[in-house]
Amino acid sequence: MWRVALLLSPRLQSLRNRWRRGTRADRGLAVLFAVLGLLFWIGMVVGTVWLVGTFYSVEVFGPILTRKLLELLLLSLFAMLLFSNTVTGLSTFYLSDDLELVLSLPVSRAHFHFARLTDTLFQTSWMLGFFGVPLVIAYGSAYHPGAYFYGLVVVVGFAFALIPASTGVGVASVLVTVFPARRLREVLAILGVMMLAALFLLVRILRPERLVDPESFESLAAYVAELQAPIPRLAPPRWASDVLLAVLQGRPLPWLALGLLLTGAIAVTGVSRWLTDAVYDQGRSKAQEARSARLARSSVFDAFLRIVTRPLSDGAAAIVVKDLKTFFRDPSQWTQLFILGSILAISLTSVAAFPLDTFKGPWMGTFRNMLAFLDLGLVGFVMAAVAARFQFTAVSAEGRGFWLVRTGPITAERYLWSKVWPGLVPMLGVGEILAVASTLILGAGNFLVFVAGWLAFWLAFGLSGIAIGLGAVYADFRLDNAARVAAGPAGMLFMVIATTFVFTTIGLLGPPVYLVLRADVEGLTLTSMDHALIAAGLVASAMLCLAAAVLPVRRGARILWSRELPS
Repeated sequence: MWRVALLLSPRLQSLRNRWRRGTRADRGLAVLFAVLGLLFWIGMVVGTVWLVGTFYSVEVFGPILTRKLLELLLLSLFAMLLFSNTVTGLSTFYLSDDLELVLSLPVSRAHFHFARLTDTLFQTSWMLGFFGVPLVIAYGSAYHPGAYFYGLVVVVGFAFALIPASTGVGVASVLVTVFPARRLREVLAILGVMMLAALFLLVRILRPERLVDPESFESLAAYVAELQAPIPRLAPPRWASDVLLAVLQGRPLPWLALGLLLTGAIAVTGVSRWLTDAVYDQGRSKAQEARSARLARSSVFDAFLRIVTRPLSDGAAAIVVKDLKTFFRDPSQWTQLFILGSILAISLTSVAAFPLDTFKGPWMGTFRNMLAFLDLGLVGFVMAAVAARFQFTAVSAEGRGFWLVRTGPITAERYLWSKVWPGLVPMLGVGEILAVASTLILGAGNFLVFVAGWLAFWLAFGLSGIAIGLGAVYADFRLDNAARVAAGPAGMLFMVIATTFVFTTIGLLGPPVYLVLRADVEGLTLTSMDHALIAAGLVASAMLCLAAAVLPVRRGARILWSRELPS
């Protein structure tokens, strides 16, 4: 094993050197994210303890409910680990930058495989630890088992993580012999986003909260049948849940399930080793194939770009064409469109799942309208997040090639406006669909639907201007991945400013909404003064958004053109 450890040591040394050689700002940022992650994890522990305690406290059916919950959670974790290990195994075995050096060393293929498998396992197993430890703490607080349970969790957890890791590596090795590795990773990334969105939608459709409410079922038999439906016996999540629940409930240890779990991990690891060794050379050869830029070189796409950029000047049109071709040529960028679709689906499903039926009485209509108005804050936050991903990073995405733009025949302000226009399309699409659809789903009045569309339209311009302006002020042309700018301190500053701007704009629309809702509830007729106040609120919100669209761009233009060229 010391040979495997030797192959893994450069990864550990690089992590240590990154910390030792990092600047004080980098270390401070790392500590900040570590503290935020710890706080989030503590909140997850508290929430999981409450959830398991709620299920366990249900009379008669408490133990059955906790078993069902554990099975569902382990099944979800197993599916996530299997997919994550497939993507990670593809990168570590076939696309890693250090493969040329490692494969040239006098290292046997077995040592290479187990070193890369260990690397893959540790890169993905943090998910099991991050989500699994709160689950263990929650079940321990509900059942109060002995120390034997926690020792067994380590053994079960390692075997449970090793099975999807080995399976994922084997699946990646088979797939890479059929498809080019780089294109396969892009397809898997898209499928991952779609799978997470589908998993969330499936959970919302199944409504697991019904399990703690037997009255939501037609009969007691239907309720019991829903709870008793187990996971198939030949599934690792079933083996792990049987072992853990037996210890929790004080029953004899199921040696068959534990044996299946341990021997299954060993067997899958061996099969993965032999399979990968048989196809590795062929897969590694296919991993060197370059992808073709079909859409970016299409004559139809060129004609489309000429039409949409016709109103722009020559310099601005050239920037827009370049950005759009780069966007569709780079899968790490255009796959973000699937994330937008997932955000829309998840947000609208969450709104539709809100239990409005629990609110009865004559004030139900007013409650729906107020809820729809408050939901506009969520719409604005989602639009700000979209602006952070697509527009705040637009200037930094130029990278070291920014000197070409800087020395070109185009002014700074016109250059920044050429960055604003393409980003307006996803902003308007996400904003209008989310605002209007959620308002209609909540059953709000026609005026609230109009206000939602009005707000989303003007917020798209305001947030775009703020994002491009701040992105120009805090542009970083030395990062290999411009998306990191959105996750840094400058991205946090943008989100704070954007969130404040969103709620300020919504506050300007508060008086008009209040006047209309009060008139509907009390059966009053709006006076001319009321109409003037409503119009003033709408115009004020639009003027604020226009100011936010123009002023940051001008400020960013002055600062951007005064910067030194990246070296």
